[in-house]
Amino acid sequence: MSSLTLFSKSMRLTAVQFRQFSSSIHPLKPAADLDRELDKLAELAFESKKQQLPKLEKDKVDRFELLKTFKKYDPKVQTERVVVPGVNRPIPINVELNYYSPLKHAVKYGDLKAEVVFKCFDTRNLEFFCDFALRAAYYLGMPATGPKPVPVKRERWTVIRAPFVHAKSKENFERRTYGRVIRIWDSTEKVVDTWLAYLKQNSVWGVGVKASMYVNEPLDISEKMVQLPESEKVLTDLSSTLRSLSKDSENPVAAKVLELLQDPMFTKHMSSEEVEDVRQAESDKKM
Repeated sequence: MSSLTLFSKSMRLTAVQFRQFSSSIHPLKPAADLDRELDKLAELAFESKKQQLPKLEKDKVDRFELLKTFKKYDPKVQTERVVVPGVNRPIPINVELNYYSPLKHAVKYGDLKAEVVFKCFDTRNLEFFCDFALRAAYYLGMPATGPKPVPVKRERWTVIRAPFVHAKSKENFERRTYGRVIRIWDSTEKVVDTWLAYLKQNSVWGVGVKASMYVNEPLDISEKMVQLPESEKVLTDLSSTLRSLSKDSENPVAAKVLELLQDPMFTKHMSSEEVEDVRQAESDKKM
């Protein structure tokens, strides 16, 4: 058998094997569709099992969400962190948070409760105290926004340099007042009062604080004010004030008040009963 016939037979065998291999490739397309359908069935089974899962308690869910936010928290560094060599103890989280910007609770209902304005001639103390106020609000659980800058108030004066020799030369002075605004939302009045008292207790020199609180009152507040208890009416009663002044005989301020109440400038605005009470208090004090 010649070599040419052997080569032709081998070529025919190779062609037959190639046709068999190519025919085995074609059925892969239905298999891909089958995989896609299996994935859809798996997703449907997962969704049905997901609906049958028991619901967790709200406190556990909130705690889990809080931990998840702490893991995702990517703070901005305000100051450079100094690592002390040779210390292997972990830094407490409340101490470590001082290196980052203050945390804030999200505003949920949008109910404005207080608006606090901080003013100072220097931005350094102003920014420090605003940072302190935001941290205190976070640990008290109050949603806060800010600090929002307030337009700078500029005051200028032009005066003479000296009263005699330099009287014709002038000198200019300028004072700048910087301000920041922090707003408190969705909080109770007692918590806001506690926060303001804490800020007053730990106030910073040179920073002025002005707080405007928004309180919800019922429509029948006038009727409730008329129906005050006797213990609160005593505070505005003149007779009770006169009795307390007459008992304090050694106090010179009390004696001066009784003397002024007997002046005609005050007695013309009093009723006859009130004038008689003043005279009775004066006589009781002399006795």
